[in-house]
Parts: sequence; structure tokens; C-alpha cells
Amino acid sequence: MKNKILLLANGFWLMANGLFAQQLPLTDQYTVNKFVLSPAYAGTSEAFEIFGTYRNEWVGISGAPDTKIITADGLVCKNMGIGGSISSIEAGIFRNQSASFTYAYHAKLGATQTLSFGLSIGLLESHVDVTSAGAQTDPVVANAQNFNSLVLDGGFGMLYRCKNFHAAFSLPQMLGSKIKNADGNTIYALAMQPSINVGYKYAFNSDWTIDPIVKVTKAINSNTSFELAVPIMYKQKVWLVPIYKNTAFGVGFGGMPYGNFIAQYSYEFSSTGMLAQSSGTHEITIGWRMQSSKKKTDVPAPDSKKPYYQWLNK
Repeated sequence: MKNKILLLANGFWLMANGLFAQQLPLTDQYTVNKFVLSPAYAGTSEAFEIFGTYRNEWVGISGAPDTKIITADGLVCKNMGIGGSISSIEAGIFRNQSASFTYAYHAKLGATQTLSFGLSIGLLESHVDVTSAGAQTDPVVANAQNFNSLVLDGGFGMLYRCKNFHAAFSLPQMLGSKIKNADGNTIYALAMQPSINVGYKYAFNSDWTIDPIVKVTKAINSNTSFELAVPIMYKQKVWLVPIYKNTAFGVGFGGMPYGNFIAQYSYEFSSTGMLAQSSGTHEITIGWRMQSSKKKTDVPAPDSKKPYYQWLNK
């Protein structure tokens, strides 16, 4: 019986490769919150910020992925940033919940260049509700037990910035922790999913700006995913985001309707795969960003020993 149960569980995990293989939360949040791209971005906005996202994939298909993410990060001193995240992913009988803490160090390479390193560490709990899959009519499933496993998780990232250009590397789940059942049998391992992203913010004038980001991810034993998002911003207050992925198309729009409050909605669709059989994927992100305390250095401070015109025109 144990062998049948284990075989059934492994079968469920193989089925999850089509439904839940990503393991990591999928999100379009990086268009407003780059901290989700790599731990090295922690504190790069030079102001404390917090974001929450709800993502409902493949609407209309039973057991489709459902994701919730909360992140927060900020600069704690001149060259150090900290952050944290809490996430939950549910897909059919599978549920992953995680919490992590991030530390980042930002080293100045020159007047306009910075190299950052980020490290995150946390816990991941994986839960499989096997009994809900057979509705108690299958004698094997009826005698099966749910699987729960708590493991250590960690990630690493590097980031290079030069003026409005940024390029980053991220290696999440680098510990490769193994999810095991109550008998100590390995059900699956957390797969490393290295990714790189490149972006450049360009202002056409004082009103219009674009902030394109290209992201490439290679999950172990899976296809390479490609994403391109091009936020088109008007006065840094409202924006439209065309999104292209090798599995879908999407569009997002958002703004800052009140003070430092941020809101964004995105919708993804496709003519192929599971997404084509559904009503699409919906994602809502809300956030709050504290005003930066960084002091401008292009205007010198007043000096009582110098005439007004001297320090003003320095």
C-alpha cells in the first residue's frame, strides 16, 4: 500500500510539472517593484516601500495557480539595504508558503556606477492535500496521508547600475532543498531557476518616459522563459505597460492616484496552451513608497561666509 501511495504522490507531482512546475511565484509586479527581480535590488529605490500582489491564473480552470505576494524593502544606511517577502502559491492539491529576509550591499564603483550583492534566506513550507484528489472513492487515496514539509530556502543576486541602466542576475532556491513525505522519501527538490534581467529608463521629455525591462529565466528541466515589459509613463503618475512573453501577451496599467500610493492591474491572454482555454490571467498590485530622503548634491548648501551669488552659481 505504501508503494501505491508513493507512486500516486509521484504521479501527482509529475502532473504538477504542467500545473505547478514554476515553484516560484509568477508576477508582473517587477514593472513597479524591481525588488522581486533579485535580492540585490533591496534598497535601490532609496526609500522604504511595500507592495502586495494577488494573481489569479487561467481563470475558469479548476485548480489553476493562485498567488499572493507581499514584499517590503528599503535603504537602512548609505550602502546597505534590507527587505523581506511572504508568498503563497496554490495550485490544485499543492500549496507552497514561504517567508524570507534579504540583505543587500551596494558598492560604489564611481560617480555613476554601483555594483550590488544581495542574499536572501528563509523558510518554505510545502503542503500536498492528497486525500482531496480522490474524493475518498479510490481506496488508495482514501488511505493516503497529506504531505507537509518545511525546508530552508535561500537565494543570491548581483546588480550593476550606471545612471538609468541596470542589469541583474538572480539565483533563487540555490540550496536545492528536498521536499520529503512522512516516511522520509523525497517527493521533489526545489529547483534552481537562474534569471537575468536588463533595463534602461529613458525620458523623452519632462512628461513622457519609458522604462523597458527584459527578463530571461531558465528553470531546471524546463523551457527558457522570456519576458519583455515596456512601461510607458506620463509625468511618473500614470502608465501603460505592454507585456510580451513566449507563452502569452499582456497589458497593464497603473498610476499613483493619491500621494505615494501605487496601484497596477495587468491582464494576460494567449491563443495556445492552458491560457487559451481560460478567461485569461488577472493580477492586481497595490503599494506604498515613502518619499526618498536622499539630498540633492547639485546645489551646494548656503555658506554665510560667501555672498549669495557665489554659492548659488557655484
